[in-house]
Amino acid sequence: MLKTRLALFVALGLMIAAVNTTGRSQGLPVYEISRTATPIKVDGRLDDSVWAHAPLFDDFRLNLDGSPNSFKTEARALYDYTFIYFSFRSRDENIWATLKTRDQHLWEEEVVEVFLQADPQQGSYIELEVNPLGTMLDIYLLDIRKPLRYESWNSKKLKWGVQVFGTVDGKDGDREWTCEIALPLEDIVTAKNRPPQAGDRWRLNLYRMEQLPKPLLLAWSPTFKDDFHIPGKFGEIVFTSNLVR
Repeated sequence: MLKTRLALFVALGLMIAAVNTTGRSQGLPVYEISRTATPIKVDGRLDDSVWAHAPLFDDFRLNLDGSPNSFKTEARALYDYTFIYFSFRSRDENIWATLKTRDQHLWEEEVVEVFLQADPQQGSYIELEVNPLGTMLDIYLLDIRKPLRYESWNSKKLKWGVQVFGTVDGKDGDREWTCEIALPLEDIVTAKNRPPQAGDRWRLNLYRMEQLPKPLLLAWSPTFKDDFHIPGKFGEIVFTSNLVR
């Protein structure tokens, strides 16, 4: 009888461990996102006081092998009942971009990127890119690398802003550039709840592309391939009831 009970306890423990498998236990990063009590003024300045109360995402790493890098990137996120907000601070001594038209191929230059998949059981996800000139590329993908025609889907209420501390000509002497993005929750059509409820979990990845002095692909959750479009390697955000002011 004792052996039978021990066997049952072991089996039960294994079952609980399997049920509790999350992004963290799979080696993927997890970020707990707080709710802001006041809307953020999206101008790229990062001077809204609530940002100071939002935790930083883990350091971005080289996407191909997960190793550290010297390009410091600070990212944070918050949400309210209308938007999910992202901020980036990208240290960069030679900021560079030339593209100024929405929906151009911004990934060919220097950008920060957000990939968001509210329901991993469905293939669709949203991709946002912003460059130091303040140009936006917003894409709705029906599945991996299967986007709607770029110009056919532009988020109507999307907000973004950029501030540059230096020039955008690729020459040395710059300090950093900062970016804010507010993605309307109404665009995230696959979300179980809109607005999200405490405990809801979405898949997310954040990226940065550098071109000077040499090309680099940086990621919050590295995909370990020369490809950002691997939702199975995205990290997780967990919505909380924590309120910041």
